Amino acid sequence: MAGESFFQRLKQGLSKSRENLLQNIGSIFQNRRWDEDTLDTMEESLIAADVGVKATARMMEALRRQSPDGSGDVAEEMSSRLQTTMIQMFQGSAPPAARTPLSSQPWVIIFLGVNGVGKTTTIGKLAAQYRSAGKKVLLVAADTFRAAAIEQLDIWGQRVGVDIIKHRAGADPSAVVFDGMQAAKSRGIDVLLIDTAGRLHTKLHLIEELKKIRRVITREQPGAPMKRCWYWTRRRGKMAYNKRGSLRRRQKSPVSF
Repeated sequence: MAGESFFQRLKQGLSKSRENLLQNIGSIFQNRRWDEDTLDTMEESLIAADVGVKATARMMEALRRQSPDGSGDVAEEMSSRLQTTMIQMFQGSAPPAARTPLSSQPWVIIFLGVNGVGKTTTIGKLAAQYRSAGKKVLLVAADTFRAAAIEQLDIWGQRVGVDIIKHRAGADPSAVVFDGMQAAKSRGIDVLLIDTAGRLHTKLHLIEELKKIRRVITREQPGAPMKRCWYWTRRRGKMAYNKRGSLRRRQKSPVSF
């Protein structure tokens, strides 16, 4: 499993949905004709296979556009049309929007939020995106409160092929950030992604810790961080709103997040 690529794992994970869809296509036309009832059944099969409502609608439009001539196998013809429509959907998709050039190097992004809302996972995914765009990326494991957080970010770094700056669990997060800033400047890093521990606005010592981290970042690179990403779940929306307001009230200095 460790040697498999992301797309190999994705293909394996989708194998059950793919097999079910192919079996359904064959069974739908086994004893039926090409009519509206049959097409409705096909539409249900596509949605059940997690193709998506919009994509299913486009595929069904292509299938309804022209009925088969009856000279060949109906199921095979339907499969062929579905494949052709899928290819056209991918080929006809709009090109990705041009990324705005980074105005500073390194481009520092710090991630904030409560526990368990996906900060570390988001960092890993963003690291993959920036790296695929040709940027040099460095991760900073400033969540030293949980040893598992350091390990999780390390795994993401290995997956996407980027380095990580980390200390032992329980170390001073500001020291980790300092080493990360130094490494980013010396290595010519384009994007620096900083993970932090989840914290509540009621924990004053953790708020002071954030202020210290910000002072370190600003001292090493004036104007940083360029981006501050806040993460919370919808069911915690009121708590998140109160938390951010509390953060702003308590951080009266220019280094507030």
